[in-house]
Amino acid sequence: MQKAMSTFIVALRQAGLPISQAETLDALRAAQITGISDRQQLKTSLALTLSKSLPHQEILEEMFDQYFVEPDSARLTDEPDEPDESPADAPADLPQGDGASSEPPPEAAAFSPESNLAKQLMSGDGDGIAVAMVAAAQDLNLSDINVFTQKNLFSFRIMQQLGDEALLADINRMANTPVGPKQRLQEKREQLREQVRDFVEQQFLVHAKNKGLKLRESFLQGVKLSNVEFHDYARMSELVRKAARKLASQHSRRKKVSKRGMLDVRKTLAANAAFDGVQFHTRWKATKVDRPKIIALCDVSGSVSRVARFLLLFLYSLQDVLPKVRSFAFASNTLEVSELFEQKTVAEAVAEILQIMGNMSSNYGSSLEDFQAQALRQIDNKTTVIMLGDARNNNADGRGDIWQQVYRQSRRVLWLNPENERSWNTGDSIMSSYTPYCSQVEPCQTLDDLNRILSRLLKYS
Repeated sequence: MQKAMSTFIVALRQAGLPISQAETLDALRAAQITGISDRQQLKTSLALTLSKSLPHQEILEEMFDQYFVEPDSARLTDEPDEPDESPADAPADLPQGDGASSEPPPEAAAFSPESNLAKQLMSGDGDGIAVAMVAAAQDLNLSDINVFTQKNLFSFRIMQQLGDEALLADINRMANTPVGPKQRLQEKREQLREQVRDFVEQQFLVHAKNKGLKLRESFLQGVKLSNVEFHDYARMSELVRKAARKLASQHSRRKKVSKRGMLDVRKTLAANAAFDGVQFHTRWKATKVDRPKIIALCDVSGSVSRVARFLLLFLYSLQDVLPKVRSFAFASNTLEVSELFEQKTVAEAVAEILQIMGNMSSNYGSSLEDFQAQALRQIDNKTTVIMLGDARNNNADGRGDIWQQVYRQSRRVLWLNPENERSWNTGDSIMSSYTPYCSQVEPCQTLDDLNRILSRLLKYS
């Protein structure tokens, strides 16, 4: 039971349910109390302990019905024996034919099976067979099924685990028995094989489907943002939001240590100077790390149009979890979008920004002039400035002097370029004009790149 529950919880996590270790223990205790005989009670208990929202509950209930397959007892229950062909009102003392014996012929004697599986099929023990089927699936690691072509292999192995070989031996031993019982047992074996195939198929849908989604997500983490297909936008958007929330939760907590940790010798001596060196008061080193103050600029011009959507998503997610983020979008001019991010959903905000400025020609010089007027005075030695752009300026003046001023006033300047480093300073790219005034310059082409770079940034901010 515990192994079955553990495997089911793994499948739920693969489907996107955030299940903690404590919730796993609660679910295992609930399953031990309810047992598996009452499926509805077990499903309700698991929904209460493992789902945090209505969408999560719907996913859990759908996967529960696929994972904990309700045994089809009707298919495996033995039908009643065929009625006696003699009339019901025939007299009991009806004379027998000459030489006829009242004893049934040897071949009509009741057949006694040797295999447990044959006994279960003949007695109609559908529940017992279903439990054995689940146990066999666990022993064979059916949860590892990855491709649909494995269905027949796992079905065969489960049948073998249930005792199909001994069952066939019993059927072969029924050669001298009446055709009816032998045929019924053969039919029940075929019904069992069908039920096993259905069970394996349902388990494939539970496990392999979500494994496929995980593989797809893993692929999207490393694919170039400019190459993401339209049909992957929704999933990619969710991955971006998850990444931003994870980074923010890891690195943006206020840390404070008070009256613990390392002794501050200098402050302790000073505090006890009036007591002739007797240490009445101790002073401890305290560390205080505030959330970083971040100003971010995002190029949404035509040259980065396929990447801009995800960069804006990341900015939106950062602002959603870090209160000290000011966000700007630009092409040929600069627009602060912080309030837009606060007032609208991410989809609405990104769509509006791209509608206003998307696919416009970029002009870093005029955009930096706008930025200088809107935000330069708010930049100080506690500010981290992030630029997301390709530095392609259509041969205009890039106003590197303004970027130099940003660099001198700020704590750190980080430039993330969505192009490959080999493309910098080719064509109309003027990265070399800005590179001397950056604390760090990084190519940023994938979601993995964003995670790695911003994790390092937030760690030391």
